[in-house]
Order: sequence, then C-alpha cells, then structure tokens
Amino acid sequence: MSKSRIHLILVVALLSALAVPTLAQTVASKGDEAKLIAVLKNADASRKDKIDACRQLAIIGGKDSIAPLAALLGNEELSHNARYALEPNPDPAVDEALRDALGKVQGGPLVGVIGSIGVRRDAKAVGALTKLLNNSDPVVARAAARAMGKIGTAEAAKALQTALPQVSDANRLDFCEGLFRCAESLATGGQKNQAVAIYDELSQLDSPHQVRGGAVRAAILTRERGGPKLLRQYLQSKDYILFSAAVQAAQEMPGDRVTKALLDEMKNLPADNQILIIQTLGRRGDKAAVPALLDAAKSGAKPVRIAALATVTELADASAVPVFVQLLDDNDREIAQAAQMSLATFPGPEADAAVTELFAGGNTDKQRLGLDLMGRRRMASGVPALLKAAHSADSKVRPEAIRLVGDLGGADQLPALLVLLDSVDRPQDLAATEQAIATACTKAKEPQAQADKLIGRLSQAKPAQQAALLRVLAAVGGPNSLKAVRAAIDSDNAEVRSAAVRALGNWRTADAAPDLLALAKATNDVTAKTLFLRSYLNLAVRGEMATEQRLQMCEQAKGLIQRDEEKRLLLGTLSNIESPEAMGLILPYLSDAGMQQEAGMAAVTLAERLLKGRGAAKLAAQLVEPLQKVAQTSTNSEVARRANALLEQAQKRGNRKQR
Repeated sequence: MSKSRIHLILVVALLSALAVPTLAQTVASKGDEAKLIAVLKNADASRKDKIDACRQLAIIGGKDSIAPLAALLGNEELSHNARYALEPNPDPAVDEALRDALGKVQGGPLVGVIGSIGVRRDAKAVGALTKLLNNSDPVVARAAARAMGKIGTAEAAKALQTALPQVSDANRLDFCEGLFRCAESLATGGQKNQAVAIYDELSQLDSPHQVRGGAVRAAILTRERGGPKLLRQYLQSKDYILFSAAVQAAQEMPGDRVTKALLDEMKNLPADNQILIIQTLGRRGDKAAVPALLDAAKSGAKPVRIAALATVTELADASAVPVFVQLLDDNDREIAQAAQMSLATFPGPEADAAVTELFAGGNTDKQRLGLDLMGRRRMASGVPALLKAAHSADSKVRPEAIRLVGDLGGADQLPALLVLLDSVDRPQDLAATEQAIATACTKAKEPQAQADKLIGRLSQAKPAQQAALLRVLAAVGGPNSLKAVRAAIDSDNAEVRSAAVRALGNWRTADAAPDLLALAKATNDVTAKTLFLRSYLNLAVRGEMATEQRLQMCEQAKGLIQRDEEKRLLLGTLSNIESPEAMGLILPYLSDAGMQQEAGMAAVTLAERLLKGRGAAKLAAQLVEPLQKVAQTSTNSEVARRANALLEQAQKRGNRKQR
C-alpha cells in the first residue's frame, strides 16, 4: 500500500474518532427532558432554542412533553417542529392531543396536524377526519383524504366512498389516492373482497386515466382466481387505457391460464393491441406462447409479424429456427431482414446448424447470407465450412470466407491458411489470405512462435506469396521477423525486394532503426532512401526511447539528408523531441531559403512544448535567442507572431528565474 494511501486512511480514522464524542454531545439524555420542556414554556426563549428543543424531544420525549408540544400546534412558526417531535412518540396520548387539535387550529397548522394523524394511522380519528372531507378549504379536504388513505381501515374507505361523488374535480385525484391506499391496506389485511369492490368502483368512474387504469390492474391482481376471467373482459375493451392496464396486470400474473387468455384474445385485436400483448408474452417468458407467436410471425400485419419475430427470439425456443429460415425468403423485405436479425442473434447450436446448412447450399445468394450470419453470430464452429469455401467458384464468396477463417478461428487455422496461401493467385484472394494469416498470428498467445512458421515457408513461396508473408511479419514483429525481412531486401526478385523494403519501413519497434539507417546509407535509389529515412525518423518520434537516443538518431540521419522532402521529415521529428538540443538542430535550417518557413514552424512548435513542460522555468532563458532569430528571419507573419509571443513569455520566465 502506498504511503499516501496509508496517510489518507489514518486521517479518516482520526476524524472519525474525533467525531464520535461530538455527535454524542448533541443528543440530550432522558434526564434533560424537563429542561427542554421548560424552554418550550419560556416566553422569552428564542425561536431557535425552541426549535432545537423540539428536535431533542423527538428523540427523548415521553409523556410529559406531549402537552407542551401540543400547545405549539397552532403556532404558525413552530407547529411543524412540534408535530415532528410528537409523531415518533409512542404514547397514545399523542393521538388524543392531535385529535383535540383538529377542532382548534386553522390553515397551515391544521393541514400539518391532519398529516401527522395520517402518519400515526390513528383509526380513532376517522370520524373527525370525515367531517373535514367537505371542508371549504380544498387543501384541508385533500389532506384529510390522504390521511384517511394512510389509516386504511374499512371505516375510512367507506367515508371516502360516500364523499367521492360530491368531490370537486380539483380534489378528485387526492380522494382516489386515499381510496387506493385504503384498498391496498384492506387487501394486505385479508379483506380482499372489500378491496376489490373499491377497485371496481374506481375503474368505472369518470376519473383521470391513471385512476381507471390503476384500478383495473389492481382489480385483476387482487381477485386471484377470478383474475384471468376479468383479464379477458378488459382485453376486449375498446378503451386502450383499460386494455393496457389489463396487459400490465397479465405481466405480473403467473400461470398457463393467463398465457391462454392473452393468446385467445389477441387474435381479433387491432395491430397496436396485438403488439403490446406479444411484447408482454416475451416478458412473461412463457414458452407455451411460441407456437402462436410463430403463426403470428408468418402472416398478418407487418408490425405484428416483426414484433412476433423479436419476441420468439427473446424466448429462445429452438422450434423457431426453421421459421426464421423460411422467412428469409419472404416477399416483404422488412420481414426478411427481421428474420435475418432473429437468426443472427438467436442463441444455441440449432441456429448455428441452420446457418451452416444455409451456407453449404448451392444458392450463391444464400451462401453470401450465410457468410454474413456466421460473422454476426461469431460462429467458430463454421470454420471448417469456411475453409472448404475458400475454393468456391464464386469470386465474392471466396475472399470473404477466407477472411472469416482468420476472424473466427485462431492460431490452429494457421497451417491450413499457409497451405491455402500457396494455391491462391487472384489479388483479392491473396489479400484475404494475408489478412487471415495476420489475424491468426496476432490472436495467438505467442505471436513470435507463429512468425517462425511463416519464416520457414518464405524460401519455398512464390514471389507474390513471399511479399504477403513479409507484410505479415512486419505486423507481428520480433527479432526473427526483422532478420527475415532484412534478408529479403537483398532478394533478386523486384516484387519481394519492394515488399521487404516497405515492410521494414513500416516496422513499429526501435530494433529496426540500425537496419533502416544502414539501408538509407547504402542505397542509390532516391525513393527508397527517403522511405528508409522516413521510417527511421518515425521511430525517433516515438516516446519509447530516451530523449538522448532520439536526438542521436536525428544527428545520424542529418548527415544523409539532402532533398527538401528529407529535410522536412527531420524538422518534423525534431519539433516533437522536447529538448533544447533539438532546437539547436533546427536553427541552421533558418538559413536555408527552401526550408526557412518549415524551420520557423518547427522552432515555435518545439518552443511551445518546452514552455509548457515541467522544466520550463529553467529552459526559458535558453529559448530567448532562438526565438529572437525566428522572429527576425521568418517571412511568415503567423510564425513571426507566435515567435514574438513565445519570446515575451520566455523572457518573463527567465527574469523570474534570475530573481
């Protein structure tokens, strides 16, 4: 564990230890109750002191604190604090005090007292609350309805049912909510018949849709044995709200009777209703629905067929696979595509076998579709069939099958791919085989060991195949691969030689640097020399090597650089090496008329990097003179502007460093 981590844990532990006594001191003891009550009774005590006393009494208050707290229930400022102190007090006298307050307090405090009675579920308050259901203040009436719902007794429910027909539209939702809560309490307490009666009443009201829908759902679920019968009734409803509530209830109901009800009623429904039922069957996970869903997938409205295909796929019953295959030929393109999607995502060996059979058939279009499905399903089991298809007469099937061998297979397929490489001659097939071999090698646990197999075949391969192997070796890398590619540069065959040059030029690790430099020195081919230098300098750009080594590489390349293109390569490399020595290698090119602009750009780019780095303060003074030179010599206004801005920054930092 790091020292910083240990330090953090110790700090947290210390703070926790210090916090324990502090918290303990904020909670009064039972013996302090009298003092807190005295604060409540003291007319001179501040509002804050009384609020704090209420908070403490909510924790320790007993019978003695009830009357002093009840005395504050009519106080606009302290009523809610008093109620919060009374609510957790288990003494029955609290309920008496709250009921008594109903006839004494008004406005906001009255609404609060009603709420507290609901929180305590005081059944003895139902009579008093019933009188308030018709209160002229709608806020009070709504609070009473909600409190009755929390109490949840049969008496409370009856009072709400009696009041509901005369309730204003503004209060209707709150009264319905109260009835819902009563019904839930009654059902939980074993009085399900009374609960069902409430739900049935609510479902028939001219009420907001959430009330009617919720009532239908609850009526079906609460009926238990009678639920499926009522479910069927509402599945036939023309009211989509009631229909969808029934479907939602079905999602929560187990059993074959429910599945049968959904399937029976689905047949004659509009498409939107059928789709909702189909999706619900999928969520229920009942495979007994599969035969009917497959029938729905074969004919009917297109959206219904597509939904049925998706649901059958979700249920993952193997009997669906032949239907998927059949619908691949459907006249409707969207249905055929949905069947393809189902076959592509359906789990299990049955679908794999169907795709393999599809691919093995004589129909070219089906073969291509099979290839696509193998790729989408990631079917490693299809590799033998793909290797066989590598010799297909279809020029479009053949390269794609070869590519998939590498994609779906692994190092085990490398011997077969190397044999295949010897036989292919078309450029598309050769490229696909090369890609498959490269993929197989890179997927292996030990790519270098696979590279040795490629190297062993180099001398026997034809030029085009040698070129392909060299490109793969460059991708795999390693000392043996580098040695083989370096040797191939001396080949008598121009195609092999060119492939080796480019393979070495694309090498990704620094071990190729000495060979690239040596080749750049030895060649008389201007194009090859530039290629070698570009690859060599690209290695110098990378941060894997130490800065000194990267600078040394640039120094060595500098002696070979002649053409403007090569100079640009060097300047681009130097601008990426964060070292003042790199600036020293850039500056001479400011005197080169052809490179002045590129050199100035490289210099300001490097200066920006250095002034943002960790050692910027130390390096600032060393950048002043180079930036002055760039600003004075550059003919590019943008480069000159950047150089002057950086110069000012470097001078300021340098002056601060001197102070």
